[in-house]
Amino acid sequence: MRRFFLSNGLLIVLLCATLTGLGQFGITPTDSLVDVFPTDSLTRVYQIDFPNQTEDSLGLSWRWIDGGWTEGWDVNLCDLGECYTGIPGAADMLACPTDGAGYLKLLVNALDIEGACVLHFWVWPTGNQDALVNVYFDLRNGGVNSVAFSAPESEFSGHPNPIRAGRMLHFRGAGNPNFSSNCVQRFSPKGELFPCHLKLAPFGWTLSTQNWRPGIHLLSFGDGRTAQRIVVH
Repeated sequence: MRRFFLSNGLLIVLLCATLTGLGQFGITPTDSLVDVFPTDSLTRVYQIDFPNQTEDSLGLSWRWIDGGWTEGWDVNLCDLGECYTGIPGAADMLACPTDGAGYLKLLVNALDIEGACVLHFWVWPTGNQDALVNVYFDLRNGGVNSVAFSAPESEFSGHPNPIRAGRMLHFRGAGNPNFSSNCVQRFSPKGELFPCHLKLAPFGWTLSTQNWRPGIHLLSFGDGRTAQRIVVH
């Protein structure tokens, strides 16, 4: 805080605030890594980097918010500072220099088991959680999961998205999927598969999200050639 006295004795107080966290780090290659891979016993590595964009060293913190993986998969995480057995709930990275980067690195071995791994993290400058970013790893392999997640986004989109669990999704758009019985399927954040039954509405269709768990859900339409990701909170 700085004080300035003018000639007439008036006191002016200037409060100087710094917008910490904004522009302090970047995200590369993306904040949402999505991949479909064949079911085998090879360990795959998925990494999201957070380049330091300040002129000083930068500490970053992260927290695992929700999501999980198919039972039997071997999933471990590394950050700038440590590699963990499994994934802890939260941690602070080592400070990275101005030309360095923090990162979250996921090591995934599906061990010949078909399934999914969908994980949601927060990352923020240490001490400033108000400047957090959301980061997602969205990985599938084998069987119908691969078909669904290799599908392009549907033109027939649901709103609102993100959505609070329990609310109704409303669908309308240029696409015209064949909504016969059980032709819409939902993949939960844990890779579970559920049939969906859309109801005809005056201006499209509706779908209840009652009992949907928070995280990323994937809706596969019709023959699996189109899909849409729904974020539930």
